[in-house]
Amino acid sequence: MTTPLLALEHVTKTFPVRRAGVLRRPVDHVHAVVDVSLEVQPGETLGLVGETGCGKSTLARCITRLHDVDSGRVVLDGEDITHHSRARMRGVRRDVQMVFQDPYGSLNPRRRVGSIIGDPFVIHDVGTPAERKRSVQELMERVGLNPEHYNRFPAEFSGGQRQRIGVARALALRPRLLVCDEPVSALDVSIQAQVLNLLLDLQDEFGLTCVFISHDLSVVRHVSDRIAVMYLGRVVEVAPAAELFTRPRHPYTRALLSALPVADPDVSDSRRRIVLAGDLPTPIDPPSGCAFHTRCPRAREDCAATVPPLDPAPGDRRDHRTACLHPLADGDDLGADHPVVADSEITATDEEVPA
Repeated sequence: MTTPLLALEHVTKTFPVRRAGVLRRPVDHVHAVVDVSLEVQPGETLGLVGETGCGKSTLARCITRLHDVDSGRVVLDGEDITHHSRARMRGVRRDVQMVFQDPYGSLNPRRRVGSIIGDPFVIHDVGTPAERKRSVQELMERVGLNPEHYNRFPAEFSGGQRQRIGVARALALRPRLLVCDEPVSALDVSIQAQVLNLLLDLQDEFGLTCVFISHDLSVVRHVSDRIAVMYLGRVVEVAPAAELFTRPRHPYTRALLSALPVADPDVSDSRRRIVLAGDLPTPIDPPSGCAFHTRCPRAREDCAATVPPLDPAPGDRRDHRTACLHPLADGDDLGADHPVVADSEITATDEEVPA
């Protein structure tokens, strides 16, 4: 194994919940990320999936040090950057960049596109003004934008074009690690494929290592080498992409996969979808033991008392790890332990597991 470009070691992040009033004292905490340990090897893409509110975006901001972690370590290429000052982080940010989810909110509407993309060159004092303009126009052309639109404002571009502007800005300094926080979720389906293919081409061209965050399993499967599944702030399963889809071990992963749409209507009508009971617990007061035990059809008494370690299940390789005391074996049917319904029986009032 090579040295990982990115290593997260027991990273935890909480946010205070403050009482209304003048003093606004914290009365509780939201447990956004809880004891997450992950590694990303050079050149690979790690997909990060889970329901809305599971902590994916918070983890992305911890990786890029937009949030300071409460405990744990963020290690970039062997260097612990967890407690770097703003001045020390300036050099690190040449190697770590982020593409944000909202292409409308991540660009300053009062600034021209050329200035937005060229900001990294100015901040890090790279090149002369003429060289910066030439570099910006080359980046615009590389991501599929017209270089002649250098002086236009973001409002003059479509959503897909704005996301391309965000990608160009992130790639300006040739980073080694690119964190993509749901970069296509706000775009039309027809535009999503174009942006995804662009990101894949740029990864090959620039030798990027990527952390790709999404709630869409189909998208993550298309772009990822490995996939980590999060639930209520914790990583519950991590495995190579193909293996996660064919041999899921965690009941939550199996439930997510059952919600994936199927193109063939005959297969879709006959397929059985797992619909989890109960509501997602609050991250302010998460359940004891395994956080999923309140909704898990295989839960037993020890699940409520013991936090399961993220380890390989019996017979699995070291790169397939599951945080479950009673993981699924090959051929196990989760529906045998829990009511399931056919796709054709699901109505708008059913509580579906989001894909």
